[in-house]
Amino acid sequence: ARHAPRQKEAIIAAFNAGGHNTLMCGDGTNDVGALRRAHVGISLISAPHVEAKQRAASATMSREKSERKKAKKEGKGKAKSSSAFEESLRQLREAQEELDSVELGDASIASPFTSRTVSIKCCKDVLQQGRCTLVTMLQIYKILGVNCLVNATVLSKLFLHGVKNGDRQLTILGIGVAALFFFVTRGKPLRTLSVTRPPASVLCTQALLSIALQFLVHMGAILLSAQAALVFVDPYDPSMIPDGPFNPNTLNSCTFLISAIATVNTFAINYRGEPFME
Repeated sequence: ARHAPRQKEAIIAAFNAGGHNTLMCGDGTNDVGALRRAHVGISLISAPHVEAKQRAASATMSREKSERKKAKKEGKGKAKSSSAFEESLRQLREAQEELDSVELGDASIASPFTSRTVSIKCCKDVLQQGRCTLVTMLQIYKILGVNCLVNATVLSKLFLHGVKNGDRQLTILGIGVAALFFFVTRGKPLRTLSVTRPPASVLCTQALLSIALQFLVHMGAILLSAQAALVFVDPYDPSMIPDGPFNPNTLNSCTFLISAIATVNTFAINYRGEPFME
């Protein structure tokens, strides 16, 4: 395939006609056209002598590991195995340093990604990282959508009865949401690449239906709890005016607890996890 740029472009054109996303990796001038037309292009550093050195060092390391295991059972041959293993590590370090100093070619100009490794394993890494990023952004949009709708419902219910939220309540809730968002963004991709594909947009039917159903469940809980708490609210409380001082009451406490529970539930339910993330 390295010397068949027309076949590469024909394959990519066929994929584009079918509505599929394409990923292309190449290491030479003849790959420039395909790298430009692909949705994701990755240029590989072309260094045959470094690649041969890496393969030889890796083969030596694997052979020394097997000999170490065998020598450990027999109780001999440890010194020789250790020196050969260190020599292989030194050769790998030298090969990596040579790769870092290799000049980029024409393929690197045409592609958005450049890999300083001679293996096509970088294609799998890009797919895994890309899917993990896409799924993370989708779940963040879903969490934001549900939380905004829940907060709007809570504030509307409190405003209709002249009740306000406390500064400490909003501060605690904001710090908790920020911490949960931080932990969500720390998710890492799985080592295996899933055969299924994540949704391409947050405006898909699956995401919109999920947001709507979650909001309906939370709205029902908010309305029911607020209706039950209104029985214990004093309508002549001086704090229940627009410019009055904050005074916590049953309705305020109840809606705050419901908001906190709804926020935690939203993060727990919308975290995707497998098959795209840990």
